[in-house]
Amino acid sequence: FFSVMRFRNLMASPPPPSSATTTRTTRTTKKKKSAVRPLPLLRFAVICSTFLSLFFVAFFLKRARQHRRHQNRTVAYSLWFEPPFDDDDDESSLSSRAKKFIAEENAKNDVAFEPHVTLLGPIYHDSADESELVAKTARMVREIQREEGHTNKRRRFGEIRFPKGAQIGTTYFQCVYLEAEVTMNLIRAREKAIETFDVRDARRYVPHMSLVYGDYSRSERVRLTTKADEVFRKAFSLFNTDEENEDENFTGEAFEATSVSLWKTDVEDKSCKSWRKIKEFPL
Repeated sequence: FFSVMRFRNLMASPPPPSSATTTRTTRTTKKKKSAVRPLPLLRFAVICSTFLSLFFVAFFLKRARQHRRHQNRTVAYSLWFEPPFDDDDDESSLSSRAKKFIAEENAKNDVAFEPHVTLLGPIYHDSADESELVAKTARMVREIQREEGHTNKRRRFGEIRFPKGAQIGTTYFQCVYLEAEVTMNLIRAREKAIETFDVRDARRYVPHMSLVYGDYSRSERVRLTTKADEVFRKAFSLFNTDEENEDENFTGEAFEATSVSLWKTDVEDKSCKSWRKIKEFPL
C-alpha cells in the first residue's frame, strides 16, 4: 500500500529541473533585473536635468528682464508738494527753517535738496521728451481742482500738517523726517496721481518731509531728531488729544499746499545735485 502511494506521489510531482533549465532561468532573471534597474535611475536623472534646465532658464530670463527694466528706467520723476517760499519770508516760516536745517545738516554729505512732501514717485519715463509727463501732470491737477471744488467751499487744497515732530527713519531718503498727517485730500490726490501715471506702489503711503538724507547710525539719527525737535514744533503732548488738534488750536507745523511740482529725481544720485524742477502747477 505504502509503495503504491509513494509511486502516485512521485508521478504527481513535477520532475526536478535539469541543470540546463536552471541555468537558463537564472540568466533570464538576471537579464530582466539588469534591464529593469536602470529605469528608475534614468528617470531620476531626466527629472533632475529638466528641473535644473528650467531653473537656469528662469534665472537668466529674470536677469534679462531686470537689465532691460534698468535700461528703460534710467530717468525717474516725482510729484511734490513744496512749502510756499519767497525772498520776503522771515526766518520763522516753516519753509525758511526747513531750508536752513536741510542745508546745514546735509552739508557734511555734500547733499542738497528742497523741502517737499512727495505725492508720488519715482515715476519712470523712458523718453527724453518730457512733454507727455507735463501734460499728464496738468491733467491730474485739473482733476484734483475739480474734485476739491465740489468738496471744499474755499476751493483750495488745504494744509499739510506735521503734528508728530521729527521721526527716525530706516532708509537713506528717510533718515530723519517730519511725518505728515494723512488727510482725505492727500489720499484723493495720491489716488488720482496713481491713476494718471499708471504707477503701482505696494508700499504704504507715508507722506513726510525729509530733513536729512544719509546712512547714519542709530545714535546719530537720534541726535539729529533731537536737534530737529528744537527747530520744529510738536502738536501732540501728554496733555492733549487728537481731537484737540482738529481745529484752529493746532499748534504744530503746517504749510498751505498751493501747487504740485514735477521734478526730475534720479534715485541713483544720492547727492541730489542732478535733481531739477520741470514745472510747477498751481492748485
